[in-house]
Amino acid sequence: MVEQYDMNIIIVSAVILALSLLSPLVNIFFRSRKLNLTEEEEESETVTGEQATAPPPLSVIITPHDNARDLEQNLPLILEQDYPAAYEVIVVVSKGEDDTDDVLKRLQSIYQHLYVTFIPDSSRYMSRKKLAVTLGVKAAHHAWICMTEPTSQPSSKNWLRRMAQGCTEENDMVVGYTNYDDNTSAYKRFETLYNQLYLFRSALKGIAYRHAGTNLLFKKDLFMNGRGYEGNLKYIRGEYDFIVNKYAEKGNTAVVLNPEAYTVESEPTRKAWRNTHLYYMESRKHLSRSLKHRLINNTDTLLLHLNWLMIVAGLITAGVLLASNSQEPYHWLLLGVSLIACCVTIVVRTIMANRVIHHFHEDIPAWKIIFYEISVFWHRIHYMIQYAKADKYDFISHKL
Repeated sequence: MVEQYDMNIIIVSAVILALSLLSPLVNIFFRSRKLNLTEEEEESETVTGEQATAPPPLSVIITPHDNARDLEQNLPLILEQDYPAAYEVIVVVSKGEDDTDDVLKRLQSIYQHLYVTFIPDSSRYMSRKKLAVTLGVKAAHHAWICMTEPTSQPSSKNWLRRMAQGCTEENDMVVGYTNYDDNTSAYKRFETLYNQLYLFRSALKGIAYRHAGTNLLFKKDLFMNGRGYEGNLKYIRGEYDFIVNKYAEKGNTAVVLNPEAYTVESEPTRKAWRNTHLYYMESRKHLSRSLKHRLINNTDTLLLHLNWLMIVAGLITAGVLLASNSQEPYHWLLLGVSLIACCVTIVVRTIMANRVIHHFHEDIPAWKIIFYEISVFWHRIHYMIQYAKADKYDFISHKL
């Protein structure tokens, strides 16, 4: 007859093994398995929404601020898109940026579909970035607006063509994938992909929550009829987040994951990377559906850490018991199950994540995946502490 002590060890061993088998099924890489298309599908299809028979005319809006070098490098790639319909590129910039003015004047002499408009000097006490976007939308001549950044470049000459495949009567918005260039650390590229997978899932399974990239299309009338950024103009950042969060409805947002439709951001500075996280922590307090979206993420994170906590606890406990010369069969059972659970967790999670990472053409070493999965949460805690210490007036336009 098995004693109660031995029965407890058997139960704990069973729990450890069960968590190692079940917890990998509750993570974003498993949840995102439906995003993986075959190579043939990537050439002609979008994830959601029917392919447009004829792409619509587009207005691309870019809002630089002291980005002369970025514009010189990336703007020609946007202006030279292989797009079968008419499109224009509108750059909204502050007056007095001499280097930027020089670059834009030189490019305007080459590209007839490049237009420049300026932010009024008298505009104060509101996000100048959101004001610039609003001015660009108002100046646009076409029904569909494409938002991107001067620090981003298209992954191909077919970027606009591929993104426009999501432009249908049923859809009001189209979101695409954005990540950092190869000069950026593998961890930052992993975290960026990791976060966007949750957002793509929200758009496909329910209502889009926000957009964490620089690759967004939306209908001009949607923005204008909804009074643009009204209600959140005072928040300095969150230009993409607030548009998607405010105007998304169930089934009105297409997700385009064709590799030719990606945008690629330049490597962020340490300050820019930090600010991205801190500004989001401020923005998310004012976004709808925030708790629901974060609940899925937090559940995945909790089970991930519970899985590893049980494995480590099992290994330590078995090691202590065996070292004390109490080498009972059930102590060896606990050690063996803990080792098996560790191997299963590493192998299954790595395979799942690596398949998705490969699909998005990211070069992230497979052996680092487990460490990156765990560290995402602890990086988040780090930025939460920094946000708690920050002056909250840093995130808003004063005196609005």
